[in-house]
Amino acid sequence: MLEKIRKFHKMKKERIAADEKKWADEAAQFGILPERVVSDTPFKEEPFGDPITPGMHLYEASDNQDEMLFACSGLPLPSATTSQLDVKRFVTSACLVREFVRKRNKDDKLRVEVRLPDDTTTDGFLGLYDDDIAIVTSVDLLDVDPIDLDYEARPVCSDDHVIAAGRAFSSGSLRAIFGVPCREHSNIWVPHSSHTTKAVLGGPLIGNEVGNMPRFLGMNLDQNNDKYTFLPLELLRERLGHFQILNPKVIHFDNYELPKGASTIIPSGFMESIYRIKALGYPLPPPLVLEFNGQLLNGFEDFFGELHAWKGYSIYGCCMKNEYTGYVWSRLRRKVFTKICRRVVSLASFKDGIRFFVCTGLLIKLCGRTVILTSASLVNREGSIDNNLKIEVFLPPKQRCNGTLEAYNLNYNIAIVSVEKGFHCSCPEDIFKTNLKLSEQAAVGQGKSSEKLVAIRRGSDGVLMGIIGEVKPTNEDRKFDCKEVRVSTCEINKAGIGGPLINLGGSFVGMNFYDGKGGTPFLPISKIVEVLQGVVYLPRSQEEIPFPMHITCHDGWPTRTNRWPVPQPYWYHGAFDVDFFDMP
Repeated sequence: MLEKIRKFHKMKKERIAADEKKWADEAAQFGILPERVVSDTPFKEEPFGDPITPGMHLYEASDNQDEMLFACSGLPLPSATTSQLDVKRFVTSACLVREFVRKRNKDDKLRVEVRLPDDTTTDGFLGLYDDDIAIVTSVDLLDVDPIDLDYEARPVCSDDHVIAAGRAFSSGSLRAIFGVPCREHSNIWVPHSSHTTKAVLGGPLIGNEVGNMPRFLGMNLDQNNDKYTFLPLELLRERLGHFQILNPKVIHFDNYELPKGASTIIPSGFMESIYRIKALGYPLPPPLVLEFNGQLLNGFEDFFGELHAWKGYSIYGCCMKNEYTGYVWSRLRRKVFTKICRRVVSLASFKDGIRFFVCTGLLIKLCGRTVILTSASLVNREGSIDNNLKIEVFLPPKQRCNGTLEAYNLNYNIAIVSVEKGFHCSCPEDIFKTNLKLSEQAAVGQGKSSEKLVAIRRGSDGVLMGIIGEVKPTNEDRKFDCKEVRVSTCEINKAGIGGPLINLGGSFVGMNFYDGKGGTPFLPISKIVEVLQGVVYLPRSQEEIPFPMHITCHDGWPTRTNRWPVPQPYWYHGAFDVDFFDMP
């Protein structure tokens, strides 16, 4: 028992060391934050302007760690979202974002705080921004009155007298600076006094009264010496519409793209998560999704079926839980299971250190060599092969090596990958000696009605996954470009692409694919053998044959290449992606 405890702690230390090295490598690849610098002159909010009667509700946001680092004003926006989560948005100057980025350090503990008219504070989250404006969001039942963006806009005249209002963050008092528009520039105004402050940035610029009501001219953006720039109301409305802030609809994150010209801030405390997301080749999450524990769907890390970890697998930091309650591995003979463990590998392709694709492969015998049969999606970029991708192959416990693309067929989504050194104790499948008649019967659903098949995947961490199903009698509910494709009832995920489909006797039936539409499409062994018979020999050097080699079938290239779409990863958050009025 003591020896087992020591072994566990040793594996835990190794895993922690590996994680620290991984994070350090990713930080070096995507940018290292500076060490925290404690200023000898901390930020101090200066008094400004004259007190005015609080009539408009204005708010400030500031970056806080242990001290105030910056303060400015902000304007509450009309609530236009119908999502389940009740959010309040404020628009402010992009100076807040610039200060946030400038003050960011390795501690990564900056936060935004919003002071309300009743002198209470709440957390704020920086979201979309551009060169001029930034959006701060709070998730609370806040009793606030939004600004009226439907007010009729009128050009600012040089004869106007303007008031720039702002809220002092420390005291909460609403104050104002008086000035006049600049004659040379329509979006610049000059204060009457020589005293200027950044506290009015993000606050409203108010013009001459019309009747008993002041005119809202726009929002103060930035300070340049003794002058201020502002964004006129009409342009502010246009910008908020472009940001999709004023559109009363639920934002669906499938195929989500940031508005043109807009960016999003990486939330404080999530820099390591962003490094990991970038290294894995996933899209960056939309604003607020990380902060509120959103999910990445259609990724490569999800489990399916019954799991089996190899001997010596470190469970530290890993989640091996899934909802599948079926039995798979116990239904296979020990000899069959041993062969599966020694012939199913994990593959991943990379471009400039960033992961491109992950799939499963099967070690097979081909032309006197041991190679890997897998999906061409591993190296397929928009319908063509990317020869600049680096391929890594993993067979537990410690056999991790580089792979080389030897041959491929995009029409049938087949790729052959070789490795420089053979795997120790491997057990490659000789698909050319497999009883094609029996395998074909299973593939086309002509075997016994009780014939069960197993779809297998090797995870990037080496874990085996298997799930039992059977061949569907027809493909009537699905349409595939490739007419030879069949469908099993096995439910796999993306990383199962390229993995083998076998019967309970261990015979190879076909290669699995994934389209996210339920069940698992697979290419039967008969077609795979037919395609691979076009390989006379595999090249051992680039001098022997142009590399990589295209594989054609006996009937030559078709007039149109079959398409093999793979669902793309995207971020999801039910509170944002569900319409409030559609909830039961």
